[in-house]
Amino acid sequence: MHVINMRRPVWLLAILLSLVLAACATRPPESDPHALALYEQANDPLEPFNRVMWDLNMALDKVILRPVTWIYRTIIPSPLRQVVTNIYANAKTPLVIVNALLQGEPNRAGIATKRFLANTVLGLGGIADPATAFEIPVIDEDFGQTLAVWGWQSEPYLVLPFIGPSNPRDAVGFVGDALSEPVGLGLDIADLRWVRRGWSAGGIIEVRDRNWSVIKELKKSDDPYAFARSAYRQRRQFLISNGEAGQSKEEEDLFDMDFGDFPDDDNQSPKRPE
Repeated sequence: MHVINMRRPVWLLAILLSLVLAACATRPPESDPHALALYEQANDPLEPFNRVMWDLNMALDKVILRPVTWIYRTIIPSPLRQVVTNIYANAKTPLVIVNALLQGEPNRAGIATKRFLANTVLGLGGIADPATAFEIPVIDEDFGQTLAVWGWQSEPYLVLPFIGPSNPRDAVGFVGDALSEPVGLGLDIADLRWVRRGWSAGGIIEVRDRNWSVIKELKKSDDPYAFARSAYRQRRQFLISNGEAGQSKEEEDLFDMDFGDFPDDDNQSPKRPE
C-alpha cells in the first residue's frame, strides 16, 4: 500500500528510530551456511519490524482504505475514474522531468516533457491522454531512482507504516518527492489546507483503485509479505535500469504504482470488500 503526499513526513523518522533499531532479525551462525545464504539473499534484517508494519498496513487497508475505495468504485463509473488517474499522472510529470535531468537523462526528460505538454494542452490539463494516442511512451522517474543513479545503494528492505515496501534510500526519495510534488506544493504555498488534504486523499484512493485487482491477488499468495518484498525489489531495479533489468509480469503489475495498466474487474458488478 502506497500513499502519496504528506504535509509533514518527518514523523516517519521518529517512528523508525524508536522501533527499527530493536527489531533486527538474528543473523544465522556461520555453521549453518544454507540459512545464512537465505538470510543474505533476503537482505531483510528488519523482518520482525517489517512484518509488524506489513500487518498494520494490511489491517488499515481492510478497515479503512479498501471500503472507501469500494464506495468510490461503486459510485464513479470506470471512464470517470480513468479521468482521475490521468489528472494525477499528468500532475506528477514535472517531477519526472526534473528527476530525469538530475539523472543525466536529457532524452528521457524530453520525452516526458512532450507527454506533459500534449496531455496538458490537448488533454485539457490531463483530463485526456492524447500522448498515448501519439505513441509518446511513459517515463517513470522519481527521487529514489535519482539517489540510486547517484550511487546510494538500496540497503535493507524496509516496510514503512502507511506507505508500504521501501528501503532507506527510497524512503528519503519518497519524502523528497512528497515535499516537491507540484500541485501539493502549490496548494501549500497558497495555504489552501483543505484543498491540499482533498488532493492528497484523492491521490491515495486513486492509487488503491488502480491496484484493486493486483492487491486482491497479492493477498492470495502463500506469503504475501515475501512476494511483495521480491516484487518491490525487482520493480525498483527495473525502473532504475530504465527497463534493462528483467522482471515477471506479476512483479511489474504489483509495483507499477504510477502509470501501469492493471487488471480491472469493472465488467463485474461491484461486491462488498472481502
